Order: sequence, then structure tokens, then C-alpha cells
Amino acid sequence: MNPSHSWLSDSIDVPPRDALSAIKAGATAIDVREPAEFAAAAIPGAINVPLGRIQQQGADALRLAGIDVDSAMSVVMVCRSGARSGIACQHLLDSLDGRARNLAGGVIAWQSAGFPLTPGGRGQI
Repeated sequence: MNPSHSWLSDSIDVPPRDALSAIKAGATAIDVREPAEFAAAAIPGAINVPLGRIQQQGADALRLAGIDVDSAMSVVMVCRSGARSGIACQHLLDSLDGRARNLAGGVIAWQSAGFPLTPGGRGQI
């Protein structure tokens, strides 16, 4: 395990507290829900890249959304429950050199842990 990515474990699923720590440390939150879902409530600072785009374009979908996948410290994939983001994470693991992780339980678990959601991911954590 790379020491600069100490929050990255062997599992792709990370609990909300670890995801929050990673995002605060510079990880990029990528919300793979559809735009209307993202607009309603998202993790502050998250970038919306729907799962369908990732499935069609792979890491290029992230690049087209303005994410520098070559220099990104790591990414936390997010959806409502963790299912879609888990699929996206699997699609991107190789192209991101293992730096992709899935928010276990999605925004449901995030909100249950007391962490903020904002319309369209406005603001920063």
C-alpha cells in the first residue's frame, strides 16, 4: 500500500468516516447518479459523472468532466446506496491504478452518519 494513500485498503468499499477523511485530504468525490439525483442532494464538492458515461467511456468520462485522472490522489465513487458506485469503481480500478474506492452505503449511509449533503454538491467539505 502506498503510504500517501494510507486510507486505501485492500477492499474497494470504505465507510463514510474514511471517505470523509479521504475527501478532506484531497480525494475527489465522484457521484455516479443521474443528474437529477445529484441536483437534489450530493456530497459538497462532488463531481457528477453518471455511471452510464463511465461504462461507455471509462476514465475518459472523468477526463471530460475535468478530472485529471493521472494526478488525482484518489477518488471516492458515490451513489445512493453504494451499488452503482461499486460498479463504477470496478470499471475504473485499473485505469486509476487502484486509487478508486466506493462509499459503502452511498449517500444514505453518508447522511445517516451525520455528514452534509447540498443541492448539486455545492460548497466544500
